[in-house]
Amino acid sequence: MVAVFVEPDFADGPRREAVYAGNTITYTPRPKAKAFCEFAWELIVEAFGPLDPARAQFEISVERFVELIAPLKTRFTHHPRSKELLRELLIEAGCDPTKTYFDLPKLRIVTHGGYLTGGVGYAYKAHRDIWYACPPSQINWWTPITEISERCAFVIFPQFFQQAVPNNSADFDAYRWNAEGRRDAAKYINDDPRPHPRLQGPADLDWQVLVGRPGSMILFSAQHLHATVPNDAGRTRFSIDFRTVHADDIANRKGANVVDSAATGTTLRDFLRATDLERFPEEVVKSYELGGERNGGVLVFDPTNLPAK
Repeated sequence: MVAVFVEPDFADGPRREAVYAGNTITYTPRPKAKAFCEFAWELIVEAFGPLDPARAQFEISVERFVELIAPLKTRFTHHPRSKELLRELLIEAGCDPTKTYFDLPKLRIVTHGGYLTGGVGYAYKAHRDIWYACPPSQINWWTPITEISERCAFVIFPQFFQQAVPNNSADFDAYRWNAEGRRDAAKYINDDPRPHPRLQGPADLDWQVLVGRPGSMILFSAQHLHATVPNDAGRTRFSIDFRTVHADDIANRKGANVVDSAATGTTLRDFLRATDLERFPEEVVKSYELGGERNGGVLVFDPTNLPAK
């Protein structure tokens, strides 16, 4: 049986073990997490100019909307202040910054009513992050930037944590994704032919909707089946997510039990140590590689390779 723990009094080690077992952890807003959301909102407001970011989709074309958010998402992810605030958030949450590695934070933008469902506004179908070739000890962290409701949140399917489900993860290669999928995101509006791993079967599963306040944190395993709620809240949803791994768990090959992934490559090179932004040694990374298309692929995504506007 798995559970949702609200404000648990866990040290980081037991918390990671709880997540690997399929439990979800939630925290109410804390100062550093709120500061992270406030910084993201400053960048969002700056990008949208005179428009209300939550309602801009009702005033401009979807093509113009993409022109605004594509560089915004890249700027937030690679901004030096984003890395600083993320480090502070992790320390506030009880993580050891000398052993905690994070991937760069992502700004997620989910529009109302299917206005933008592909590319930089991709609405994630039911999937596991493990199908994107991440390590089994990856922990996902998610927070809304502005107020949300159950009509624009995300869902987890806890009963499938250890149950294999049909999926197309065999089509996903992390290095091809870096070379093409991430590069080409801004090309797509309401269709997205990129090889996103997803559930290949019935979508009418029992789900658990997760809703939080700005700056609240929801932690769950990369093994959890989860999806974006189709947004019908009348406004655009803005949220942040990022992922962490712990050096000891990587070294000792700890993490969730993977039941149905056939993805190739590995995302372990994406992770940066919180203290100094160093990556894992290559010999460690290679021990996690499951194949991977190195010829023509890219081991670490480089945002300078994005197409010029």
